[in-house]
Amino acid sequence: MDQPKLERLLRLMKLLTANNSLTVDEIAAKLSISQRSVYRYIDTFREAGFVIKKRIIT
Repeated sequence: MDQPKLERLLRLMKLLTANNSLTVDEIAAKLSISQRSVYRYIDTFREAGFVIKKRIIT
Protein backbone atom coordinates (compact mmCIF):
# COMPACT_ATOMS: atom_id res chain seq x y z
CA MET A 1 0.00 0.00 0.00
CA ASP A 2 1.37 3.37 -0.94
CA GLN A 3 1.98 6.08 1.67
CA PRO A 4 -0.61 8.65 0.43
CA LYS A 5 -3.37 6.03 0.47
CA LEU A 6 -2.44 4.96 3.99
CA GLU A 7 -2.49 8.59 5.11
CA ARG A 8 -5.97 9.07 3.59
CA LEU A 9 -7.21 5.88 5.28
CA LEU A 10 -5.94 7.10 8.64
CA ARG A 11 -7.49 10.55 8.12
CA LEU A 12 -10.79 8.88 7.19
CA MET A 13 -10.65 6.74 10.33
CA LYS A 14 -10.09 9.87 12.39
CA LEU A 15 -13.09 11.59 10.76
CA LEU A 16 -15.32 8.55 11.31
CA THR A 17 -14.37 8.17 14.97
CA ALA A 18 -14.80 11.86 15.81
CA ASN A 19 -18.57 11.43 16.22
CA ASN A 20 -19.21 13.89 13.41
CA SER A 21 -22.24 13.69 11.20
CA LEU A 22 -20.55 14.11 7.87
CA THR A 23 -21.93 13.28 4.47
CA VAL A 24 -19.93 11.36 1.90
CA ASP A 25 -19.60 14.63 -0.04
CA GLU A 26 -18.14 16.39 3.01
CA ILE A 27 -15.73 13.54 3.72
CA ALA A 28 -14.59 13.47 0.09
CA ALA A 29 -13.98 17.22 0.15
CA LYS A 30 -12.02 17.09 3.42
CA LEU A 31 -9.78 14.30 2.08
CA SER A 32 -9.60 15.67 -1.49
CA ILE A 33 -10.82 12.38 -2.95
CA SER A 34 -13.86 11.23 -4.89
CA GLN A 35 -17.06 9.93 -3.34
CA ARG A 36 -16.29 6.54 -4.87
CA SER A 37 -12.93 6.48 -3.08
CA VAL A 38 -14.68 7.19 0.24
CA TYR A 39 -16.89 4.14 -0.33
CA ARG A 40 -13.89 2.00 -1.32
CA TYR A 41 -12.01 3.04 1.82
CA ILE A 42 -15.05 2.28 3.98
CA ASP A 43 -15.23 -1.15 2.32
CA THR A 44 -11.54 -1.64 3.19
CA PHE A 45 -12.33 -0.94 6.86
CA ARG A 46 -15.29 -3.33 6.79
CA GLU A 47 -13.16 -6.07 5.22
CA ALA A 48 -10.66 -5.55 8.06
CA GLY A 49 -13.44 -6.18 10.59
CA PHE A 50 -14.44 -2.65 11.55
CA VAL A 51 -18.11 -1.88 12.02
CA ILE A 52 -19.10 1.18 10.02
CA LYS A 53 -22.63 2.40 10.60
CA LYS A 54 -24.37 4.78 8.29
CA ARG A 55 -27.13 7.13 9.18
CA ILE A 56 -29.76 8.18 6.71
CA ILE A 57 -30.74 11.81 7.17
CA THR A 58 -34.08 12.87 5.78
